[in-house]
Amino acid sequence: MQKLAVLLEKLNIADQKDKIIKKEGEEMIKVNVMTSAVAVIYEKVRTIVDYKEEHLLRKSAIFRILKRRFLEGDDYYKIAENLIKELIGARYLPNNKIPETKIIEVAKIIEKYDLLFSGVKEQKGLQAALKLYDWILGIAAVEIEEVVVPANKEKVFVRFMYDEIQSRLEIVSKNMTADEKNLQIFIAVNRSLVKSDRSMLEYLILKLWYPEWIKDYQLFLPKFIDEIFTVKEQINQQINHRLANKLLKFCRPYATMMIILREVIYQDFKQAKELVDNPQFLELTIRQVCQQKYKETKNRLKTQIWRAIVYVFLTKMLLALVLEIPFDYYILQSFNWLAIIINITFPPLLMVFIATTIRTPSEKNTQAMIKGVKDILSGNVGEVQYIKEPKKRNWFTWILFNFIYVISFLIPFVLIIYFLDKIEFSVLSIVLFLVFLSIVSFFGVRIRHSARELVVLRKRENIIGEIFDFLTLPFIRLGRFLSLNFSKVNIFVFILDFIIEAPLKIVLQAIEEWLAFFKEKKEDIY
Repeated sequence: MQKLAVLLEKLNIADQKDKIIKKEGEEMIKVNVMTSAVAVIYEKVRTIVDYKEEHLLRKSAIFRILKRRFLEGDDYYKIAENLIKELIGARYLPNNKIPETKIIEVAKIIEKYDLLFSGVKEQKGLQAALKLYDWILGIAAVEIEEVVVPANKEKVFVRFMYDEIQSRLEIVSKNMTADEKNLQIFIAVNRSLVKSDRSMLEYLILKLWYPEWIKDYQLFLPKFIDEIFTVKEQINQQINHRLANKLLKFCRPYATMMIILREVIYQDFKQAKELVDNPQFLELTIRQVCQQKYKETKNRLKTQIWRAIVYVFLTKMLLALVLEIPFDYYILQSFNWLAIIINITFPPLLMVFIATTIRTPSEKNTQAMIKGVKDILSGNVGEVQYIKEPKKRNWFTWILFNFIYVISFLIPFVLIIYFLDKIEFSVLSIVLFLVFLSIVSFFGVRIRHSARELVVLRKRENIIGEIFDFLTLPFIRLGRFLSLNFSKVNIFVFILDFIIEAPLKIVLQAIEEWLAFFKEKKEDIY
């Protein structure tokens, strides 16, 4: 158990770094409870209409606030102060626990990325700068989150898992350098263990390739402005690498074991050293943590399903009122209540059906988890897994396979269109039915994937499963495409961001300042 002892030592050091130590005379940032309650309610409403995974909510909030606050001018300290206060008010950060020095750190980051955007606009033009606007703000949001919530213990586990994967995996490729292979493993570890999204991976690679951007950006800034499109493209190539999905699939079971090991240690960090010399106690604790995580996952899935159902229902209702009913009534001059009812009720009912088919992991999975964690801690590597790059096909094979894939892709759609046409669905009703069937199918896959996060056993393949995948894959792929692109034009998000959020936050800020003024006057009495 030497590995566990070393891991605990590193975690103890990281824990000291993560702790916020109040310096003498230093003030903590405090937000009024009343304004905070309103902000929390708003954030809860927004998470329903803008579906995002829970671990991304704080980063997404930072991105959203930056996008709005950047329009206020170049008072970076004021922008940073308001940003942190908004995060505290929405309870993404603890109240009265963040030192005021964090405002200065965040202000420097905001200034850095503002100078980057301004430099690109000056050198390459406004149009080029606007193309990079969201990309720049996305990376800025990740860096700001890293500063306000350092998460050094998380980085220890990432490094620990990276070392474990390197000892168990060999990438076979003539075209990849050793550094590129290591980077791909590191990306897969972050995607599986930390669940890093694209902007988090972009920041990670940028930090690895250009550490001066984090340490002393002023010297690197002119070069970054000059080569920003090349840097962005090179980063994209690594994130979209041909081996990315294979490596992610290999890493997922080990990430699950790391999550359980992390929870075992965090249950009682001070007493965790007892696990080193007591294998029986370690096994018992792993089992208890597994059962606890299974229960937590089940509860989290209920929340995800509820959010998905509300999101789909509200969106579908809006489209029915704005498009479907007027189109049928005024253009086609006919009205099919059956089509309207099916289109409104079917997507949420399908989501409920998907939810009822999700099962918690079995006892066999718990046994495999215990063995896996013990193998990691004892250094039992087992047989090394070799991963090769996908085969490159010649142009004829590529065209043939893609032609067959497109035909097979269309078959399920043709069958459903034929059936809907028979029950007199209009063209628009058919399109909306297929759109929401696809979106719900994609949401269902994401939720099922979340349910399997704690599963380390390999999924058994069978003929029925293969046929089911063949029939549902077209809808899932279309749903993924629509979900990613529809979020960019989500009318609910637009209303919340530009019609409700900006005025609401101005009012809350004014109330916050007035309450602070009132408190000062009250203190004058004494």
